[in-house]
Amino acid sequence: MRLVESVLPIVLAAGDSTRMGYPKALLPLGEDLFITRILKALRDTGLPRPIVILGRAAPLIQPRIQGWPADVRINHDPNRGQLSSIQLALENLGPEYEACMIWPVDQPAVSEELVRRLARLFLSSDSKIVFPICGGKRGHPAIFHRDLFQEFMDAPLSEGPKKILFRHQRETSELPTEESATVHDIDTPLDYQALTGKSLEAALAERAAKSS
Repeated sequence: MRLVESVLPIVLAAGDSTRMGYPKALLPLGEDLFITRILKALRDTGLPRPIVILGRAAPLIQPRIQGWPADVRINHDPNRGQLSSIQLALENLGPEYEACMIWPVDQPAVSEELVRRLARLFLSSDSKIVFPICGGKRGHPAIFHRDLFQEFMDAPLSEGPKKILFRHQRETSELPTEESATVHDIDTPLDYQALTGKSLEAALAERAAKSS
């Protein structure tokens, strides 16, 4: 019997957030931060303890996720691209994991229910890849069978994972959803304001006032 405990979440939060001008993992989202909203969504799904990949902002982020179930790994050269973080997460994974669920930190508003549905779709199908799809566009989080792990490890960093996805198009399942958070990356202050209704400056000032 295939179990949800065999799908390992990997949260990618190693980027420098240069366009945002502030670590995206630490952006306020209601009472949460981007990173804690994702960890909260994962916590009650039955999925295993996630791996969180951090980069140069790790000294700022790690203290904010102490107490959350997560195994942190540091990508010391995130300029190599997102694939380098995925490869770091996949190193030395045990055979108990049938798949990984890759979730970039800049898509924090995906619901716990969608995470559950993605896992169920993967476990009930013979697919190697499972994506949410919204408005005709594939999004995240996405699930990849362990049969593809070595392809991720062998892929050139300059190419990223695109060729892997192309090779396995016929083994891919899509989960239709109206959750636009699955396809909207929050990369800039304007993106942040569109998501939250607040300017980045106002949100950070409000968070600072609550912390003081």
